[in-house]
Amino acid sequence: MNRRFALAVALVALLAAGAGCLGYATGGGEVTNETLDAEPPREYDFDADRDAVFELSTDARYTVVYDLSGRDELRLYRQTPYAGDQPLEFEAFRYRYPDGEVVTGSEFRARGGEVDRTPDETWIRLADDMEGGKVAFSGAGSPRRFTSLAYVEGSYAVTLPPGFSTDFPLVGHVSPRSYEVETVGDRDRIVWEEVTGSIVVQAYRETDLTVFGGILAVAVLVAVVGTLRFKRQLEELRERRREMGVGVYDDEDDDGFL
Repeated sequence: MNRRFALAVALVALLAAGAGCLGYATGGGEVTNETLDAEPPREYDFDADRDAVFELSTDARYTVVYDLSGRDELRLYRQTPYAGDQPLEFEAFRYRYPDGEVVTGSEFRARGGEVDRTPDETWIRLADDMEGGKVAFSGAGSPRRFTSLAYVEGSYAVTLPPGFSTDFPLVGHVSPRSYEVETVGDRDRIVWEEVTGSIVVQAYRETDLTVFGGILAVAVLVAVVGTLRFKRQLEELRERRREMGVGVYDDEDDDGFL
């Protein structure tokens, strides 16, 4: 039995090692031009004056624009509790030159830029003549709880979908705490002047507060009814013990009995 168990463990280890080596040998999976050239869910805000600009939507797709001034590459990854760093997946890649020209992912590659994926991260590398531009792409992310690492240091902005807010502390949360909220049309925009670690935005639809208030009211009502019912049952029990003469005194505390 011990020999069979040892052989099984060795086989699993061999398969895992083989899978890991294969992953590194193949570069963790190619990011295809079709993925990069996909149509964005909405227009990218290349004109924003922040280092990173996110726009969230109710279709669970976010868009982001990163200013790469002073940088020639960008490492994108997500942290997982058990599998370590994993490459960030995205689509609808666009690059805008400082003069305003916007190119797709395949054009970006044709002009010397690189978008490569390894088992641990996705790399965006600029060609020599691309200094000072901006990159944009789209990915999966819910406005109810959106998180992102700060892949570039500097100022950040996150625009919520119409009708969403973070004001109510029980259901809304923003980190880092040094932020301000601007109103842009019918939308809230959360802005930070400096971010170095990560951002977390937990938002709610303002109409959800009515539902939340109703649930809270029902919970309070259930608690009150339960308390009154317990007191009534306790009083009935005390009355029966008094009738039986089993150690119940008139001056004992109302909340206990002997």
